[in-house]
Amino acid sequence: MSNDFVIDSKFAIPEDFHTATRKYPFEDMSVGDSFFAGPNYADETQKQIGNRVAQARQAYRKRLAKQDTEVEFTQRMWSEEGYYGYRVWRVK
Repeated sequence: MSNDFVIDSKFAIPEDFHTATRKYPFEDMSVGDSFFAGPNYADETQKQIGNRVAQARQAYRKRLAKQDTEVEFTQRMWSEEGYYGYRVWRVK
């Protein structure tokens, strides 16, 4: 394919696709609140769950730090209704 670009003006800019709801309720939490994160699929190990949740909470913390807002979360291994996972608390 060559670098011959066709300039169009008939296409509207689509809505932002990043407006989807977030997977975890970090933004809705107050200090002392917690939620349980269990497996997303049958063979997901507790370590995989812990890594997934840790990555998400650190990304949220960094995103808020850019806005000069400091939050902290902690997570602990947890079992709920026969499922192993992690419970995440907002601590600051």
